[in-house]
Amino acid sequence: MKLLHFLPDEEDEDLQTQAAAAASEQPAIKVKSDRVPWPALLLLWTLALGPRLFVLFFVTNPENAGAGWHGDVYHHWQIAYLTKEIGLFDPSGPRLWDLKGLDYFWGILHPILLVILFFLTGSIDIVIPRLLASFMGAVVVVLIFSLCRRHWGYKVAVPAAAFAAISPVAVFVDSTGFLEPLGVAMVLFGIWCWPKKGLWTGIAFALAAMARAEAWLFSFGMIVAAFLKPKDPTTGVPKLAVQRVPLAMAWVIGILIYMKILLDRTGNPIYPVWENFLVNAFGQWEFRGSLSPDEVHIRPYLGVLLALGILGLIITLWKRPKSYMFLTFGFGYLVFTAFFLGYTAYLESWENWFWQERFFDFPYEFGAVLIALILFVVIPKRLGKMFLPVAWGLAAFGLVASQLEWSPILALYAPTAITWNHNLQDGKYLGALYHSSPAYEAGVLNMPPDPPELVYAMARYDNLDGRHIMGQLYDPFYPQYLPPHFRYSDHPDLGDTLLQCWLLKTNSTLFAVDKSSVNYLRLLRDQPDWFPQVGAVPNEGWQVYAVNVPKLSKAACAANVTAVTQVGS
Repeated sequence: MKLLHFLPDEEDEDLQTQAAAAASEQPAIKVKSDRVPWPALLLLWTLALGPRLFVLFFVTNPENAGAGWHGDVYHHWQIAYLTKEIGLFDPSGPRLWDLKGLDYFWGILHPILLVILFFLTGSIDIVIPRLLASFMGAVVVVLIFSLCRRHWGYKVAVPAAAFAAISPVAVFVDSTGFLEPLGVAMVLFGIWCWPKKGLWTGIAFALAAMARAEAWLFSFGMIVAAFLKPKDPTTGVPKLAVQRVPLAMAWVIGILIYMKILLDRTGNPIYPVWENFLVNAFGQWEFRGSLSPDEVHIRPYLGVLLALGILGLIITLWKRPKSYMFLTFGFGYLVFTAFFLGYTAYLESWENWFWQERFFDFPYEFGAVLIALILFVVIPKRLGKMFLPVAWGLAAFGLVASQLEWSPILALYAPTAITWNHNLQDGKYLGALYHSSPAYEAGVLNMPPDPPELVYAMARYDNLDGRHIMGQLYDPFYPQYLPPHFRYSDHPDLGDTLLQCWLLKTNSTLFAVDKSSVNYLRLLRDQPDWFPQVGAVPNEGWQVYAVNVPKLSKAACAANVTAVTQVGS
């Protein structure tokens, strides 16, 4: 049963409260609040922001967030940029926009914030999402400090916040521009507001769900946990009932609005959860087919993390100390991460560098909280204050030792310079080609939907704005657009006309064709006179053609679509 004393319980956390109650018979003395002044928190935020800005501007190339490795950062940028250029002016109303069909995959909060920042700054630079993530990562540090100080005092808050401020994984992930700092900050802010501001907690949890798909699960779990709080023994009435109602209502209203947006735009009210977890978990996005030796080897280690997370979660919910909301989130995050990475089909995507990746950003920070709790609360409770100097020595050693993680992280980042230089070169080349002729500038560049780094280079360095880029994902051969029995090879005339009408409808004047695109290569063979080659992008395996397709009437195009739909019927 000693294991149950690992986490402070109500008695441990209420010692100061009881002492104050015992002295209540003494004359009232006006004392200053023990709240940390806002200027002090702002200073802490600035100190936490410092390492992130240093890495952003002096350790890494500010324009290279990790091309080919952290390509998702550019993809998030692309969604926000194309939303600004195209989505806001969609005839059906403002919406997110993407060339790869993942416009609503991650959430709506991050692209909305980036669009606002693009307008406010007048810039579309990748530094903006990197700064946003760095700012929010520093907010996470402040919130960890505040929550630890609230529940265990400065002796836990200082070392825990110090680790979060300089942890190589946290600093690097935040400075490259990922979404995690935004989602984690929203959840921690909601926990910080609880229990005095239930409305703001609900709003923060709903915003977290709009920032990260996993926050749907976390925020729902936190709301359930909020309803488990014991009754106030002095009143016999649930002490937090008055705050639970606005908490639940704010979250439900926010989620319902979000679900309505998702239903209208994707046809699935839980689209991010469905695509991120349910589809991923069952392997529909995995292509390896079997586990590698490294993946088999890593599973037991993830299993240990999963078991520790489950044990911590059970103890936390059983004992329910005042800190249980924070602990529930931390242990729940660990359970989710270990289970999803190790015990779903996503394990087939495992890479050995995942330990230095965003997946373990907050788990490392929470782990530091637990270590600080052991060093400065649990052990001194049994050995006395004489252990505190040893605790501070161990904490200092841990902070210094953690910096060894920079070596493998920077070794992973270094090769991305080659990929970035290729993307930059190719983007400038395509942009210059597009601007080389008024005939090309009169229409759009029709190109493969990947990579987003190349789109960034074109938009940032050659002023080829998103309105003049057409992605090829939703071409006429997109599966949902064709009857199941239609094959281009069986009906080349119909297929050629489908693409001819599509190129005319999209006003394509340049056509970038990937060497693996079977349908486009067939069209080029069938109609060589329509597509004189004007360039190439060897790094991507693309050939670039001018588009000189004959004009067709809308009626002729409609008749061709009708003929295609009748194939096999």
